[in-house]
Amino acid sequence: MKLSEKLIKLRKEKGLSQEEFGEAINVSRQAVSKWETEEASPDTDKVKEIVEKFGVSYEYLLNDEFDTEKDVVSKCEVHKSKKGRKVLLAILLLYLLVCVYKFVAFTRFYLIANSFSEEKYSMTTSLKMSNAPDSRGAYYDTTRVGNKIIEKSYNFVDMEPKDENGNVLPYDMNYTDIDQKICYRLTYDEDRKAYIYTDRKEEMVSQEEVEDLFRDENNIKENTLSIIPSGFKEIFLASIDPRYYYVSIRNRQFRTVSFAYDLKTKVELNQDCLVTKIAQKFEFDGLSIWSFNYDYVPGHFEELADPRETGRYPIVEER
Repeated sequence: MKLSEKLIKLRKEKGLSQEEFGEAINVSRQAVSKWETEEASPDTDKVKEIVEKFGVSYEYLLNDEFDTEKDVVSKCEVHKSKKGRKVLLAILLLYLLVCVYKFVAFTRFYLIANSFSEEKYSMTTSLKMSNAPDSRGAYYDTTRVGNKIIEKSYNFVDMEPKDENGNVLPYDMNYTDIDQKICYRLTYDEDRKAYIYTDRKEEMVSQEEVEDLFRDENNIKENTLSIIPSGFKEIFLASIDPRYYYVSIRNRQFRTVSFAYDLKTKVELNQDCLVTKIAQKFEFDGLSIWSFNYDYVPGHFEELADPRETGRYPIVEER
Protein backbone atom coordinates (compact mmCIF):
# COMPACT_ATOMS: atom_id res chain seq x y z
CA MET A 1 0.00 0.00 0.00
CA LYS A 2 1.35 3.40 -1.03
CA LEU A 3 1.84 6.37 1.31
CA SER A 4 -1.03 8.28 -0.33
CA GLU A 5 -3.42 5.39 0.26
CA LYS A 6 -2.28 5.05 3.87
CA LEU A 7 -2.93 8.78 4.50
CA ILE A 8 -6.45 8.47 3.11
CA LYS A 9 -7.10 5.36 5.17
CA LEU A 10 -5.67 6.96 8.33
CA ARG A 11 -7.72 10.17 7.89
CA LYS A 12 -10.94 8.25 7.35
CA GLU A 13 -10.28 5.91 10.29
CA LYS A 14 -10.00 9.01 12.49
CA GLY A 15 -13.17 10.51 10.93
CA LEU A 16 -11.40 13.65 9.73
CA SER A 17 -11.83 15.82 6.69
CA GLN A 18 -8.78 16.91 4.68
CA GLU A 19 -9.00 20.32 6.34
CA GLU A 20 -9.21 18.82 9.87
CA PHE A 21 -6.35 16.46 9.12
CA GLY A 22 -4.27 19.39 7.90
CA GLU A 23 -5.05 21.48 10.97
CA ALA A 24 -3.83 18.62 13.20
CA ILE A 25 -0.35 18.79 11.64
CA ASN A 26 -0.35 22.50 10.69
CA VAL A 27 -0.70 22.25 6.91
CA SER A 28 -3.41 23.40 4.49
CA ARG A 29 -6.21 21.31 3.07
CA GLN A 30 -4.58 21.69 -0.36
CA ALA A 31 -1.34 20.14 0.92
CA VAL A 32 -3.23 17.14 2.28
CA SER A 33 -5.09 16.81 -1.04
CA LYS A 34 -1.81 16.81 -2.98
CA TRP A 35 -0.41 14.08 -0.69
CA GLU A 36 -3.45 11.91 -1.23
CA THR A 37 -3.36 12.36 -5.03
CA GLU A 38 0.42 11.77 -5.12
CA GLU A 39 1.10 15.26 -6.53
CA ALA A 40 3.43 15.80 -3.57
CA SER A 41 4.81 14.00 -0.52
CA PRO A 42 5.06 15.17 3.09
CA ASP A 43 8.52 16.25 4.18
CA THR A 44 10.39 14.60 7.05
CA ASP A 45 9.06 16.95 9.70
CA LYS A 46 5.44 16.36 8.66
CA VAL A 47 5.95 12.60 8.57
CA LYS A 48 7.22 12.87 12.15
CA GLU A 49 4.13 14.85 13.15
CA ILE A 50 1.81 12.30 11.55
CA VAL A 51 3.57 9.49 13.42
CA GLU A 52 3.33 11.31 16.74
CA LYS A 53 -0.23 12.71 16.35
CA PHE A 54 -1.91 9.61 14.95
CA GLY A 55 0.05 6.82 16.63
CA VAL A 56 1.45 4.99 13.62
CA SER A 57 5.00 3.79 13.00
CA TYR A 58 7.57 5.01 10.52
CA GLU A 59 7.96 1.44 9.24
CA TYR A 60 4.25 1.19 8.38
CA LEU A 61 3.92 4.66 6.95
CA LEU A 62 6.99 4.73 4.70
CA ASN A 63 7.26 1.11 3.61
CA ASP A 64 4.90 0.15 0.78
CA GLU A 65 5.34 -3.50 1.76
CA PHE A 66 3.16 -3.08 4.85
CA ASP A 67 -0.63 -2.75 4.55
CA THR A 68 -1.29 -2.66 8.31
CA GLU A 69 0.57 -2.13 11.55
CA LYS A 70 0.15 -5.86 12.23
CA ASP A 71 2.30 -6.56 9.19
CA VAL A 72 5.10 -4.52 10.78
CA VAL A 73 4.84 -6.42 14.07
CA SER A 74 4.70 -9.75 12.25
CA LYS A 75 7.81 -9.00 10.22
CA CYS A 76 9.69 -7.81 13.31
CA GLU A 77 8.79 -11.04 15.08
CA VAL A 78 9.99 -13.05 12.08
CA HIS A 79 13.22 -11.05 12.02
CA LYS A 80 13.77 -11.59 15.73
CA SER A 81 13.03 -15.27 15.32
CA LYS A 82 15.57 -15.60 12.51
CA LYS A 83 18.12 -13.68 14.52
CA GLY A 84 17.45 -15.89 17.54
CA ARG A 85 17.89 -19.02 15.45
CA LYS A 86 21.18 -17.70 14.09
CA VAL A 87 22.45 -16.98 17.60
CA LEU A 88 21.31 -20.42 18.79
CA LEU A 89 22.97 -22.07 15.79
CA ALA A 90 26.22 -20.17 16.46
CA ILE A 91 26.17 -21.26 20.12
CA LEU A 92 25.47 -24.86 19.10
CA LEU A 93 28.29 -24.82 16.55
CA LEU A 94 30.71 -23.41 19.12
CA TYR A 95 29.63 -26.06 21.63
CA LEU A 96 30.18 -28.82 19.04
CA LEU A 97 33.65 -27.47 18.21
CA VAL A 98 34.53 -27.45 21.93
CA CYS A 99 33.23 -31.02 22.26
CA VAL A 100 35.35 -32.16 19.32
CA TYR A 101 38.42 -30.50 20.80
CA LYS A 102 37.81 -32.13 24.19
CA PHE A 103 37.29 -35.52 22.52
CA VAL A 104 40.60 -35.19 20.65
CA ALA A 105 42.40 -34.06 23.84
CA PHE A 106 41.01 -36.84 26.05
CA THR A 107 41.69 -39.45 23.35
CA ARG A 108 45.29 -38.26 23.10
CA PHE A 109 45.74 -38.34 26.88
CA TYR A 110 44.29 -41.85 27.07
CA LEU A 111 46.28 -43.37 24.19
CA ILE A 112 49.61 -42.04 25.48
CA ALA A 113 48.96 -43.03 29.10
CA ASN A 114 47.66 -46.46 28.12
CA SER A 115 50.86 -47.16 26.17
CA PHE A 116 53.07 -46.78 29.27
CA SER A 117 54.78 -50.14 29.90
CA GLU A 118 57.84 -49.65 32.14
CA GLU A 119 58.42 -52.62 34.48
CA LYS A 120 60.81 -50.75 36.78
CA TYR A 121 59.55 -47.58 38.36
CA SER A 122 58.95 -45.62 41.51
CA MET A 123 55.80 -43.58 42.10
CA THR A 124 55.62 -41.21 45.08
CA THR A 125 52.25 -39.73 45.96
CA SER A 126 51.82 -36.96 48.51
CA LEU A 127 48.67 -35.45 49.97
CA LYS A 128 48.46 -32.01 51.55
CA MET A 129 45.32 -30.34 52.83
CA SER A 130 45.02 -26.67 53.68
CA ASN A 131 42.77 -27.45 56.65
CA ALA A 132 44.97 -30.28 58.04
CA PRO A 133 46.56 -29.78 61.50
CA ASP A 134 49.98 -30.64 60.04
CA SER A 135 50.82 -29.16 56.65
CA ARG A 136 53.26 -31.98 55.92
CA GLY A 137 50.28 -34.27 55.34
CA ALA A 138 51.01 -37.77 54.12
CA TYR A 139 52.72 -39.48 51.23
CA TYR A 140 52.74 -42.90 49.61
CA ASP A 141 55.50 -44.63 47.70
CA THR A 142 55.10 -47.47 45.23
CA THR A 143 58.16 -49.13 43.72
CA ARG A 144 58.12 -51.96 41.21
CA VAL A 145 61.14 -53.89 39.95
CA GLY A 146 60.26 -56.82 37.76
CA ASN A 147 57.39 -58.65 39.45
CA LYS A 148 58.06 -57.39 42.97
CA ILE A 149 56.12 -54.44 44.33
CA ILE A 150 56.44 -52.52 47.59
CA GLU A 151 53.80 -49.96 48.59
CA LYS A 152 54.60 -47.75 51.59
CA SER A 153 52.38 -45.25 53.39
CA TYR A 154 53.67 -42.40 55.53
CA ASN A 155 51.46 -40.24 57.70
CA PHE A 156 52.92 -37.27 59.60
CA VAL A 157 49.64 -36.33 61.24
CA ASP A 158 48.77 -39.33 63.41
CA MET A 159 52.17 -40.85 64.13
CA GLU A 160 55.73 -40.86 62.89
CA PRO A 161 57.48 -44.20 63.50
CA LYS A 162 61.28 -44.11 63.31
CA ASP A 163 64.07 -46.68 63.39
CA GLU A 164 67.06 -46.66 65.78
CA ASN A 165 68.87 -44.11 63.64
CA GLY A 166 65.91 -41.71 63.62
CA ASN A 167 64.89 -42.47 60.06
CA VAL A 168 61.14 -42.19 59.41
CA LEU A 169 59.44 -45.53 58.79
CA PRO A 170 56.21 -46.20 56.95
CA TYR A 171 53.15 -46.79 59.12
CA ASP A 172 51.76 -49.22 56.57
CA MET A 173 53.43 -51.38 53.93
CA ASN A 174 52.28 -53.89 51.30
CA TYR A 175 54.70 -56.32 49.69
CA THR A 176 53.78 -58.38 46.63
CA ASP A 177 55.83 -60.94 44.74
CA ILE A 178 53.78 -61.93 41.71
CA ASP A 179 56.04 -64.84 40.76
CA GLN A 180 56.21 -66.37 44.26
CA LYS A 181 52.53 -65.59 45.04
CA ILE A 182 53.49 -63.69 48.20
CA CYS A 183 51.33 -60.81 49.31
CA TYR A 184 51.27 -59.42 52.85
CA ARG A 185 50.76 -56.21 54.78
CA LEU A 186 52.82 -54.74 57.65
CA THR A 187 50.99 -52.29 59.91
CA TYR A 188 52.86 -50.33 62.57
CA ASP A 189 51.64 -50.78 66.15
CA GLU A 190 52.52 -47.79 68.34
CA ASP A 191 52.19 -49.74 71.60
CA ARG A 192 54.43 -52.62 70.53
CA LYS A 193 56.79 -50.43 68.51
CA ALA A 194 56.67 -53.12 65.85
CA TYR A 195 54.79 -54.13 62.73
CA ILE A 196 51.83 -56.50 62.69
CA TYR A 197 52.09 -59.02 59.90
CA THR A 198 48.96 -59.94 57.90
CA ASP A 199 48.85 -62.40 55.05
CA ARG A 200 46.51 -60.64 52.62
CA LYS A 201 45.59 -63.91 50.92
CA GLU A 202 43.87 -65.01 54.14
CA GLU A 203 41.71 -61.88 54.10
CA MET A 204 40.22 -62.81 50.76
CA VAL A 205 36.91 -64.67 50.65
CA SER A 206 37.21 -66.21 47.19
CA GLN A 207 39.85 -67.55 44.84
CA GLU A 208 39.05 -64.76 42.40
CA GLU A 209 40.01 -62.15 45.01
CA VAL A 210 43.25 -63.99 45.70
CA GLU A 211 44.05 -63.98 42.00
CA ASP A 212 43.35 -60.24 41.87
CA LEU A 213 46.13 -59.70 44.41
CA PHE A 214 48.60 -61.04 41.86
CA ARG A 215 47.09 -59.44 38.81
CA ASP A 216 50.04 -58.22 36.78
CA GLU A 217 49.25 -54.55 36.23
CA ASN A 218 51.21 -51.35 35.88
CA ASN A 219 50.29 -49.28 38.95
CA ILE A 220 51.34 -45.99 37.38
CA LYS A 221 49.25 -46.55 34.28
CA GLU A 222 46.26 -47.97 36.16
CA ASN A 223 46.32 -45.08 38.62
CA THR A 224 46.25 -42.55 35.79
CA LEU A 225 43.55 -44.38 33.84
CA SER A 226 41.36 -44.40 36.94
CA ILE A 227 41.54 -40.59 37.04
CA ILE A 228 41.36 -39.47 33.42
CA PRO A 229 38.49 -40.36 31.06
CA SER A 230 39.45 -43.78 29.64
CA GLY A 231 37.87 -45.79 26.85
CA PHE A 232 35.56 -44.52 24.08
CA LYS A 233 32.42 -44.28 26.21
CA GLU A 234 34.02 -42.34 29.08
CA ILE A 235 35.85 -40.04 26.66
CA PHE A 236 32.68 -39.33 24.67
CA LEU A 237 30.62 -38.58 27.79
CA ALA A 238 33.35 -36.32 29.20
CA SER A 239 33.62 -34.49 25.87
CA ILE A 240 29.95 -33.49 25.85
CA ASP A 241 29.81 -32.83 29.60
CA PRO A 242 29.97 -29.05 30.30
CA ARG A 243 31.30 -29.79 33.79
CA TYR A 244 34.64 -30.47 32.06
CA TYR A 245 34.88 -26.74 31.46
CA TYR A 246 38.59 -26.49 30.57
CA VAL A 247 40.79 -28.89 28.60
CA SER A 248 44.23 -28.11 27.16
CA ILE A 249 46.31 -30.38 24.92
CA ARG A 250 49.27 -28.03 25.11
CA ASN A 251 49.29 -27.81 28.91
CA ARG A 252 48.14 -31.44 29.35
CA GLN A 253 45.49 -30.61 31.91
CA PHE A 254 41.76 -30.43 32.43
CA ARG A 255 39.42 -28.95 35.01
CA THR A 256 36.02 -30.05 36.22
CA VAL A 257 33.36 -28.68 38.52
CA SER A 258 30.79 -30.48 40.66
CA PHE A 259 27.86 -28.25 41.57
CA ALA A 260 26.44 -30.83 43.97
CA TYR A 261 29.52 -30.74 46.20
CA ASP A 262 30.73 -27.19 45.44
CA LEU A 263 33.95 -28.80 44.24
CA LYS A 264 36.43 -27.75 41.56
CA THR A 265 39.12 -30.19 40.41
CA LYS A 266 42.24 -29.54 38.35
CA VAL A 267 44.21 -32.48 36.89
CA GLU A 268 47.71 -32.05 35.43
CA LEU A 269 49.67 -34.62 33.37
CA ASN A 270 53.33 -35.01 32.45
CA GLN A 271 54.85 -35.61 29.01
CA ASP A 272 53.78 -39.27 29.19
CA CYS A 273 50.25 -38.17 30.14
CA LEU A 274 50.61 -39.66 33.62
CA VAL A 275 48.88 -37.77 36.41
CA THR A 276 51.25 -35.43 38.27
CA LYS A 277 48.80 -33.31 40.25
CA ILE A 278 45.19 -33.31 41.41
CA ALA A 279 44.02 -30.14 43.12
CA GLN A 280 40.56 -30.23 44.67
CA LYS A 281 39.04 -27.05 46.03
CA PHE A 282 35.96 -27.24 48.21
CA GLU A 283 34.04 -24.05 48.84
CA PHE A 284 33.98 -24.57 52.61
CA ASP A 285 36.53 -27.34 53.31
CA GLY A 286 39.68 -25.81 51.86
CA LEU A 287 42.12 -27.22 49.32
CA SER A 288 43.49 -30.75 48.93
CA ILE A 289 46.46 -31.41 46.64
CA TRP A 290 47.64 -34.82 45.46
CA SER A 291 51.11 -34.71 43.88
CA PHE A 292 52.66 -37.59 41.91
CA ASN A 293 56.37 -37.97 41.18
CA TYR A 294 57.76 -40.74 38.99
CA ASP A 295 61.08 -42.33 38.22
CA TYR A 296 61.22 -44.92 35.47
CA VAL A 297 64.77 -44.50 34.21
CA PRO A 298 66.46 -47.87 33.50
CA GLY A 299 69.22 -48.68 35.99
CA HIS A 300 67.85 -46.56 38.83
CA PHE A 301 66.50 -49.52 40.77
CA GLU A 302 68.07 -52.48 42.49
CA GLU A 303 66.34 -55.80 43.09
CA LEU A 304 63.61 -55.37 45.71
CA ALA A 305 64.17 -57.34 48.90
CA ASP A 306 61.43 -58.92 51.01
CA PRO A 307 60.98 -56.41 53.92
CA ARG A 308 60.87 -59.31 56.40
CA GLU A 309 64.41 -60.31 55.38
CA THR A 310 66.02 -56.87 55.63
CA GLY A 311 65.94 -56.75 59.45
CA ARG A 312 64.94 -53.10 59.37
CA TYR A 313 61.33 -53.66 60.39
CA PRO A 314 60.57 -55.37 63.75
CA ILE A 315 57.67 -57.69 63.02
CA VAL A 316 55.06 -59.31 65.21
CA GLU A 317 53.74 -62.35 63.37
CA GLU A 318 49.95 -62.65 63.57
CA ARG A 319 48.11 -65.20 61.48
